[in-house]
Amino acid sequence: MLGIQCYAIFWLLISGYALQTLLAHTGPDIDEEERKQWQDEIESMGKFFSGKSIGRVFLLMSVTLLAIDGLGFFFTYQYAELRPWQQWAFYFVAGALIVDSLVDFYRMRKIMAADEPDEIADRMTEYMDATSAWMSLSMIVVSGKCLLAVVLVLWTVFR
Repeated sequence: MLGIQCYAIFWLLISGYALQTLLAHTGPDIDEEERKQWQDEIESMGKFFSGKSIGRVFLLMSVTLLAIDGLGFFFTYQYAELRPWQQWAFYFVAGALIVDSLVDFYRMRKIMAADEPDEIADRMTEYMDATSAWMSLSMIVVSGKCLLAVVLVLWTVFR
């Protein structure tokens, strides 16, 4: 049980950091200068690296985070006694995570298929667009993962 408790805390920290990062880059308190600087960094990365190398790195990070989340969902399902609203949130977030991952993989395929530096920069800008409707889905997924990680910590560590 100690391993599951440690993993619950680890998943909470990872999910919390993902939420903080997403809020920092898409939140309303970010000014246009910071947003423009972040956009320029993304575009310059697209100009200096090939689309395949960027896509591979993003794919590796996404698969790793998806495996971490999958294990967290498994432990939450196994060890937390979810109330009806928590169970609804569990299934909703799991479905949203699947949709978000599929969209993410599709966008990464577009980055990997790009050949020209300007095309790669455009694809990177599209991938990191903070005003996209898919960013709202990502926000729901990350917030839900934080909620489920808190539930897992409460049921395993403080039980």
